[in-house]
Amino acid sequence: MHRIAFANALRGIAALCVVNAHYVLMFNYIKGAYGGLLPLTEPVFPSWMLETFNPIGNMNMGGFGVALFFLISGLVIPISVASLNGSALAKTKFVIGRIFRIWPTYAVGLLVTLGALSVAAAYMDNNAPYTASQVLMQMSLFRDWFGSSAPLDGVVWTLEVEVKFYLAVLLFWSMISRGKLLPLYALSVSTVMVANFYPGNIHQAGALAAFVFPIKYIFFMMIGVAFNYHYRGFISSEKLFAISISMLCVFGYSGFTEGWPFEVIAAYFMAFAFFTVLYLFASSWAGGPIFTFFSNISYPLYACHGALGFVGMRIMIDHGIGAIPALIIQTTVTIFVSWIIHKAVEDPTHRMGKRIVASIGKSRQISRFTRSTV
Repeated sequence: MHRIAFANALRGIAALCVVNAHYVLMFNYIKGAYGGLLPLTEPVFPSWMLETFNPIGNMNMGGFGVALFFLISGLVIPISVASLNGSALAKTKFVIGRIFRIWPTYAVGLLVTLGALSVAAAYMDNNAPYTASQVLMQMSLFRDWFGSSAPLDGVVWTLEVEVKFYLAVLLFWSMISRGKLLPLYALSVSTVMVANFYPGNIHQAGALAAFVFPIKYIFFMMIGVAFNYHYRGFISSEKLFAISISMLCVFGYSGFTEGWPFEVIAAYFMAFAFFTVLYLFASSWAGGPIFTFFSNISYPLYACHGALGFVGMRIMIDHGIGAIPALIIQTTVTIFVSWIIHKAVEDPTHRMGKRIVASIGKSRQISRFTRSTV
């Protein structure tokens, strides 16, 4: 089954939305106060610029990008499940492929974040704001379940959700491969139940909260799975419409019940609308060279941009560089660093994972052939 072109292009759009949300909107909101650096006394960016980079005032641009990433994963991951299902050690191959796809690149991105935090600490004559145990727990992508403190960057929580989604995929492996709706129904019920654990409280704490936190996001990713079922011919367009809208309403109910800000819920709804329009009317759109480039570096860009950008821009402004030139310089540097990580880490480790998965199948075939000829 061939690659879904528009989904690949969407990765670039999603990454740019998140970078825009952090480098322009959030940096302006926190006035550069990050990693121990003091806030600026003057407004960072002019109002016209904020309106340009966030034209829809009641939408959270970062949430929009994250929602796109979630829907893309829901759409494409079942393709791997379907291609592996029935083969020897299918789940093992899936896990190995995901490990090499996710962890090495995030580990390097986290090292970039730690470097930026160390620079900020040294600049303010402070100690580094992290410990070795914090780093190891965060790098595992199970920080939340280990009971660790607040994350060291602003992106790891989404990757932690992604990993929990993989666990759900393994749990419902056979049903997802055959296009069954039970996983969607089960997570729908779970999402409604979990939302009522903490009504009106978006800031949850404790072991139970850490366990149930990813469920609503995994359920949102399952909307992408519904689209995958349609893509593979398991459900009709009418059924896709009914299922996806119903699931979106359940997700919205969860957000409202837990007290989410309206602009965050709106971001997820608008991401769903944008994703749906492209799926139905521009599924063959590959994005062109610009979006293809950003799609290629989207994961390392997402993984490394946060602290690197906040610290870099804040220090540049401290040394007399204007906010807009600092933004341009920092964005260029971040893109370059992301490209280096893509070329030196992400692409080689991804291909290594594919080779290991392929070798598992070959070694299995050789073993069977040997036994049959003895």
